[in-house]
Amino acid sequence: MYKYLREDVKKLKPYQVNEIKYKIKLDANEGIDWMDGLNKYPDDTCKSLREKLGERLNRKPSEILIGNGSSELIGYIMNAYLEIGETVLSIWPTFSMYEIYTIINKGKYRKFPLKDMVDLDVTAFIDLAKESKAKLVIISNPNNPTGTVISMEDIRRIISSLDAMVILDEAYIEFSDLPIEDYTREFENLIVLRTFSKAMALAGIRLGYMIAHENTIDCVNRIRSPYNVNTLTQDVGIKALDKHEEIDKNIEMVKSERERIRSYMESKGYRPLPSQGNFLFFKGTKDLGSKLANKGVLIRGFGGELEGYYRLTIGTVEENNGFIKGFEEVLNETEQSY
Repeated sequence: MYKYLREDVKKLKPYQVNEIKYKIKLDANEGIDWMDGLNKYPDDTCKSLREKLGERLNRKPSEILIGNGSSELIGYIMNAYLEIGETVLSIWPTFSMYEIYTIINKGKYRKFPLKDMVDLDVTAFIDLAKESKAKLVIISNPNNPTGTVISMEDIRRIISSLDAMVILDEAYIEFSDLPIEDYTREFENLIVLRTFSKAMALAGIRLGYMIAHENTIDCVNRIRSPYNVNTLTQDVGIKALDKHEEIDKNIEMVKSERERIRSYMESKGYRPLPSQGNFLFFKGTKDLGSKLANKGVLIRGFGGELEGYYRLTIGTVEENNGFIKGFEEVLNETEQSY
């Protein structure tokens, strides 16, 4: 959306790659082919991938921008819209990279705490955004690391109430009960981010995408690095979009396992937050993470204000059973030490 674009970025034009048909290509200082055509630069605009995604999302390719994971796209959004000293507002706790990118871009980061790490006071959140004159508002939904969700009615209320760019990070949307749709045609100030890393289980190829109004895509394209997504990643992404039945099966398995592990932990006296992601967030002892690591089981531990909290990714049945085994051993050793 041009209204919120940085003044100096307004003067920029997107990098243009020559797309003229050719017989001999000697215009880009590329090397001699020796490995399946990979000497050539990738498709700069990810045209085929955007077309494939557009069919699936009922969106025009011009409403989609591709990045190396949604994290790269967050950085691009900051680069395009955030002036020095302007405010970025988000909830707390949430994805730590929002604050890091804000600091890198010399902005001011504001945190609005969730009540009991679950509920958002929408009215107070909107009031703080207005009071702080937030330029960017970022909401992870489902939220990382808590797994909790904000209703789409409240999301719409936030978008329509604010004179700001709203970034809705839906990295875990496929694991939730939320509708997988977007309102970017209705709200030009909305950007939706999604990824191939979670539900599609392709974190290794680093692929994410942005859905937004065509004008917003044009704005972000002005600061996007040329050829930012490599050829192999684009090819795998296209092929993955044809594997929807297999992906849907994995999603349902994760949901089922998430509830099984939640029930197990509750039976042991732990209280994971209600999660609609592919993970559970819970409070444990400060040494739980290190004790599990000694048994070859890794879970994510947090520090600072979240000291003693952990995020457990839901894996395969076998991996989850391995977690249960390690967790049982830690509990038994703890009881024997008393």
